[in-house]
Amino acid sequence: MIRCGIKAACCALLLSLTVTSTAVAADDQANTARPKLIILISIDQFSADLFNGFRTEFREGLKQLSQGIVYANAFHAHGVTETCAGHAVIASGRHPSATGIIANQWFDQKLSVDRYCTDDGVHVAATAKRKAGVGPSLLEVSTLGDWLKAASPSNRVFSVAGKDRSAIMMGGHQPNGAFWFDGKQGFDTWGATAEEARHRLTPLAALNAQLARRLAASTQWTYVRGNCRVREARIPLADDKMFHAHLPPDPPATIAGQPAAAGSPLPPWLYDSVTVDAALSLIETERLGRSSSTDLLAIGLSATDMVGHAYGSQGPEMCDQMTRLDAELGRLLKRVEVLRIPVVIAVTADHGGGDIPERLAMRGYAEAGRIDPVALLAQLNAAARNAAGIDWNPLRPAFFDPTQLVVVDREGRTLADAALKRRIADAAATRALETSGVVGAWTGEALQARRVDPATSPDLLSVDDRMALSYFAGRSGDILLATDPLKTAAPALPGLFMMGHSGPSDFNRRVPILFWWPGAMPQERALPVEVVDLAPTLAAMIEVSPARSTDNVSRLRNWRRTADDDRRRFDIARGM
Repeated sequence: MIRCGIKAACCALLLSLTVTSTAVAADDQANTARPKLIILISIDQFSADLFNGFRTEFREGLKQLSQGIVYANAFHAHGVTETCAGHAVIASGRHPSATGIIANQWFDQKLSVDRYCTDDGVHVAATAKRKAGVGPSLLEVSTLGDWLKAASPSNRVFSVAGKDRSAIMMGGHQPNGAFWFDGKQGFDTWGATAEEARHRLTPLAALNAQLARRLAASTQWTYVRGNCRVREARIPLADDKMFHAHLPPDPPATIAGQPAAAGSPLPPWLYDSVTVDAALSLIETERLGRSSSTDLLAIGLSATDMVGHAYGSQGPEMCDQMTRLDAELGRLLKRVEVLRIPVVIAVTADHGGGDIPERLAMRGYAEAGRIDPVALLAQLNAAARNAAGIDWNPLRPAFFDPTQLVVVDREGRTLADAALKRRIADAAATRALETSGVVGAWTGEALQARRVDPATSPDLLSVDDRMALSYFAGRSGDILLATDPLKTAAPALPGLFMMGHSGPSDFNRRVPILFWWPGAMPQERALPVEVVDLAPTLAAMIEVSPARSTDNVSRLRNWRRTADDDRRRFDIARGM
């Protein structure tokens, strides 16, 4: 690795992204130092569309972060774009086909049980009672934090997030602490034993005591700035129902006539606020970036995803969330700048997301709509029964996900007869392609056999390739489906769930990547890059090596093309 410091960070970034051997000027080397603190921020469901659409409105943190190096066209290459999978990619530089984290949850084909991505059966939480355990052991690869710890045990790694799957995946296997907000009492963490987990929670004990008082107080979600009111609307739903998009939002929809939850739910933005509180607390109590070692602080901001699911991405709710997100990042940056330590901040997202189909329909997208997942499953089961000559329904969703189906026997266990399983999967995939709203269907066998050219630019990957990069044998479904990007396979439940994002469309794959440090020179990089490049790039900046190969190696050519293209454009603009 070539040593390159923060004040020469433009050079450092180019070096790490292009693997060049250009030497850094002696005067730059003499006046700069390697980063002492890496802050890796993932904004859940922060699509490139959101970043670009609200960019002129940012006044604080996101405005400042946009004055570094901006890649507005970064892509997740895989097709099943969910939170746990995306955070594993961010942390490891590997696709889900290698990480094993193929979704938020899946059907364990070996044990015939549904499994959540952090239910590792090995570790336990400090406060939560989870029978299946909680920890990172289902993550099959190492992460940036693991590489940092392998380089020196004195390097420290912390992660904090609004969701356990975000904190655990970004923290890796050996963090000093991985903390998530439980939405009720405060932050929790994991350890090999309950005693170890409780000890790991010590750095946030004081904050948790403060949160208990804060969470007991009633908090109403109102507008921060009045400009978001212009997005208010009354949106027709099915069965003559109406969704009123405004703040404060109406109470969450009911399910089967029963309230979805007792009491007033926490406003989504509160999750980001307390997560930034926890990040600032760790920076202070652990004195991150202020020792002879190098520290990593991974932060997962979850509120944008919560808003997107509950209300969509183009309403007043998301507009207000963008304002609040901007302010929270500004609060973080102000404190980091005061410390005057060599720091690099990288920002990206675990996936993107689109808007609710009803609002899209009002805006002229006639094909936008919803797919009845119960009816879809019934059609596919009928086709499978007829093709296989059986009298039971052999298809079931993997953990209620209608786009990942597994083939089971009469008892609901993984079907052992491989030939029968193949007939059922083939019949279901064929029938799915004849179903309105389904635009892609694959058998697991076909995806497992597919080889993806690593040199393909991420924006040019076929949908088949994207889905193959999400496939992991034993965890992925026997049949994987992709719906029309303008449709979602779920009913409309305002305040609970209005829109998903688990699909291979560019709405869901395209996210920003931002690099910023004190004194950064603004640069816009337009050509496509991949999120798998992020962790190896940060590793190069702090001069640590991945423990195993990553999926970005041949794609560094994309970064080189981007850098070369920028140089050419700059030269043309200067008349050279």
